[in-house]
Amino acid sequence: MSLTREPRYADCMFRMRFTLALVPLVPFALASAMSAAQTPAPSWSFAVSGDSRNCGDFVMPAIASKVKAEKDAFYWHLGDFRAMSGPDQDLVSMLPAGTQLSKGDYQLRAWDDFLAHQMTSFDQLPVFLGRGNHENVSPMTRDTYIAKFTGFLNRPELVAQRKADGTDSAPLAPWYHFVRDGVDFITLDNASHDEFSDNQLHWLRAVIDHDLAPNSGVRAIVAGMHEALPHSTGSEHAMDDWELGQRSGELVYNWFYDAQAAGKHVYLIASHSHYYSPNIFNTPYWKQHTGQVVPGMIIGTAGAHRYQLPRDADKSAKTHIYGYVQGTVHPDGAIDFSLHEVDENDLIHAKWPNAPLDAIHECYVNNFD
Repeated sequence: MSLTREPRYADCMFRMRFTLALVPLVPFALASAMSAAQTPAPSWSFAVSGDSRNCGDFVMPAIASKVKAEKDAFYWHLGDFRAMSGPDQDLVSMLPAGTQLSKGDYQLRAWDDFLAHQMTSFDQLPVFLGRGNHENVSPMTRDTYIAKFTGFLNRPELVAQRKADGTDSAPLAPWYHFVRDGVDFITLDNASHDEFSDNQLHWLRAVIDHDLAPNSGVRAIVAGMHEALPHSTGSEHAMDDWELGQRSGELVYNWFYDAQAAGKHVYLIASHSHYYSPNIFNTPYWKQHTGQVVPGMIIGTAGAHRYQLPRDADKSAKTHIYGYVQGTVHPDGAIDFSLHEVDENDLIHAKWPNAPLDAIHECYVNNFD
């Protein structure tokens, strides 16, 4: 299947751009002035991973401990907080002995458990959340997600950015962005098969257009999402799985490729697959269609049942691990990424008082395919 040089791509671009043209452009004048006023800052770092279901109540406190110790500016969670389809083993292990938990009872407490046993571990460190497909397991919906995590969607950084963008009167959505020291961090929502929707694409196009404008002050773009964009080395478990996902994901990849070609540092980060894999777009498809590929990675190692690596994964890819990636931002906008693993001793050191050691050990040694 072709994308950038054949008729299907032209047809896709025409239909998408026609749809987007129906909605008025978002004003970014104030955001542009704000970004242009920024000056390069010294190198600094942030942390990112996703998929903390199953054993995240044990893994996430260990991640939080390390992230705080290394003084990262924030932690970015790319979705799948709890399994939702059935009780997570970490949650069950910390209940009083003999507790019977129905699926309905579990679903009523699952997100509260995520907040209590994972998010509180970060204390005052800013945390940004992305929506995963397990946040869409019935009866959970996009609306219930927004209602539950309104506090995260209304972090001061996001409120200020929406005001600067002129979108502060728009309804809250799981997609958002904020600019810090010349880096635009964009959180996308591809947790359900109705994405990327026209609304999200219009919003994203406006954000990228602002970033590409003269004097925007934006030197780098980092896009985080739950499922990887199409045609990656992890395409067996990504946006390739549904027709709209593949079509709209191809379009979005090309937008980011064009931003890179325009001189921006661009990085694409996903989770969904439960392993660490860099260079995920270094595939025959993208090398054929766009030449130099956009740097991308999968980092789904925050507690979920760990997967086998795909056959074409990068040689430095790893599975049967827990951890996160630290991104170090340099003054010119270039970002270096390094994998930081957490081991069983880290899990024990950061554990909750009622977390059984045998359950932690079970999660560490046996939570994999």
